Amino acid sequence: MDSVQLAGVALAALLSENFILVNCLGIGTQVEAFHSTTAARRTGLSLTLAMVVTVFFTWCADFLVLRHFGWVYLRTLVFSLIALLTVFLLRKAARLWPELSHRIDADLASVSTNCAVLGAAYLAAQRSYTLSQALTFALCGGLGVLVVLMSYAGLREEISLTSCPRPFRGPAIEMVTAGLMALALVGFYGLH
Repeated sequence: MDSVQLAGVALAALLSENFILVNCLGIGTQVEAFHSTTAARRTGLSLTLAMVVTVFFTWCADFLVLRHFGWVYLRTLVFSLIALLTVFLLRKAARLWPELSHRIDADLASVSTNCAVLGAAYLAAQRSYTLSQALTFALCGGLGVLVVLMSYAGLREEISLTSCPRPFRGPAIEMVTAGLMALALVGFYGLH
């Protein structure tokens, strides 16, 4: 039964509760991530890593300390501090490998201010997920963000602005594209 629940959590995080298109979390990523697929992949992977590590530490803090002592009202403060600490630790770890540090340093800066990281931790705590469910939720949620960023960047590269009517050129066609992608995922809402 546990594998069925994990599959439900994974599908919900990937499709019906996508952080960017459904929950509107994580849309504060770097603007460059929406322009090219390589930048979208790098940002999505950095965000996924930060989400998984942050959810692990916040789950431990919530389950072992906050719930045990009845300090649940301190979740937002503690989770925010853990998210900042996680990004700081990931940045220090990336500096151990100079080639990796050069590639993801800017992405970690944008990920540290991303609300999807804190949102994943907070949603996992609110839903009282087990550790395996929380980590699955964070991993699949991050992969869902990666898919959306890559898809949007790919669509943006493919859109021919010369074949678009003049009123739809620029941000207008980008908003229509994002809206159509969100509508496609809303069909999966309630799949959980």
